[in-house]
Amino acid sequence: MTFQKKLFQVLGVMVLLPILLTALLTLPQAVLADELPTVATVQKLVMGDRACYVDLTDTNGQTSTQYAAFEICQQDLVGKQVQLTYKPGRITAASCQGNPECGETEEVMLITEAKVLSSPSTTDSSKVQGLANGNYRYWNGSSGQTIVTDQELLKQGGVLFRFRKTASNIIGVFAYVDGEAICVSGQINGDTVTGIAVQNLAPPVVLSNDDTFVNFGPSGLLKVRRGRQISPQKVRYDSALLDLKGLNRINAGAVAPPDAC
Repeated sequence: MTFQKKLFQVLGVMVLLPILLTALLTLPQAVLADELPTVATVQKLVMGDRACYVDLTDTNGQTSTQYAAFEICQQDLVGKQVQLTYKPGRITAASCQGNPECGETEEVMLITEAKVLSSPSTTDSSKVQGLANGNYRYWNGSSGQTIVTDQELLKQGGVLFRFRKTASNIIGVFAYVDGEAICVSGQINGDTVTGIAVQNLAPPVVLSNDDTFVNFGPSGLLKVRRGRQISPQKVRYDSALLDLKGLNRINAGAVAPPDAC
């Protein structure tokens, strides 16, 4: 082999080596991006301090939690099958530990769009009982849209029920927009919640201390009885009936329902 041929071979390896190294270094990112679920059912939306966290179950039954843009948490997606679009984005670094003044960031793949494909069928999907486990809001107003802003809620007023559903268990806050509120916990049957109610916003007043149902507020949707004052700032009703029929389901919102009453 001549000196010139050997020289060309060496030069060829030197040219190809950086290309091969670049391909090898970028391969794990490409594989990781391919593993992100593109079609999945949304199980839960949680507004975090770094991003919106989306719990998903893909078409193979695998579950995962993905980062998403904050506005994704404002959409009515829980229990629905969606097609997901991802883009690289920067979020506050985990090392900041929630400090809003920390300037450190890290790059992740963010869900930037979630297009609803269908809602999983249930035997009672038209009723609250048929909803998938997750966080929801129901409102007695009407805006013609399922995504309603806080500003619009304050403008129109009305009744809002923000709740968490786990199997047949319901825990949530029944409230008059910008008015009285009470925590309701119980079992769902169709569109009716049967259980207890606890009011701990000052100053609570016992509306009924016997077996007579009394309306909580003017809507007539929530009825309570067997009330007792268990502290200066808390009234508990051992029997409550909440009728959600006729209310409109809207976006879950950024505030999570309570864990307990």
